[in-house]
Amino acid sequence: MAAAIEISGLAKSFAHDPGPPVLGAVDLGIEENEFVVLLGRSGCGKTTLLNLVAGLETPSAGRILVGGTPVTGPGGGKGMVFQQGALFPWLTARRNIAFAARNRGVASAEADRLADELLALVGLAGAGHKYPFELSGGMQQRVAIARALALDPKILLMDEPFGALDEITRNEMQDELLRVWAQRRKTVVFVTHSIWEGLILADRILVMAPRPGRFVLERRIDLPRPRRRSDPALIALYDEIWACLRGDA
Repeated sequence: MAAAIEISGLAKSFAHDPGPPVLGAVDLGIEENEFVVLLGRSGCGKTTLLNLVAGLETPSAGRILVGGTPVTGPGGGKGMVFQQGALFPWLTARRNIAFAARNRGVASAEADRLADELLALVGLAGAGHKYPFELSGGMQQRVAIARALALDPKILLMDEPFGALDEITRNEMQDELLRVWAQRRKTVVFVTHSIWEGLILADRILVMAPRPGRFVLERRIDLPRPRRRSDPALIALYDEIWACLRGDA
């Protein structure tokens, strides 16, 4: 069976940027239902790599396969969640989610039913009538995750979705995401600057260095969830990753 995502020889340069390539000769395989975290300093190419997998950017070289099929654009079983939820401000939470479902051909009544189901899944049952401006940042990100799930993607691509939240809400959202992931079992590629966020969430962490963007450290985390920040094994991994990032300064 083909991997969920297969990346080979992937490179990316931008015509307006005379510097080294943003990405250079990246190879990566991600298995179905795996939770992979891309970690690194700003400018190392994490978001560019995510956008290439999403089909929002075109590679300069190499190829990306999702489920064995080349990526030629957005869609194709991929859902995206950004740092800012990018909800439609003129639609309620329920309508934001139902819109995504209808966009993939789900009938209106079924889309509404699915929206209510997903609101309950992300802990927002009863908040479907609220508009984005009436929701906290964490609640908006819950709606954004529900909207991405309404597309029924096999792969969930998440670009620092909790980066704008306060620490307490961010930790709560990490727990919430793991709960939803355990129920829906999607392949997740998650971009973050936070070492601890990666350690709490990931099956596998890939540390990237700039330019050209490349992987300089890979670690699999075979520890049961939920994980405790006081776990000596996690603290040792934190120190190793931090030393790696510090060395790339």
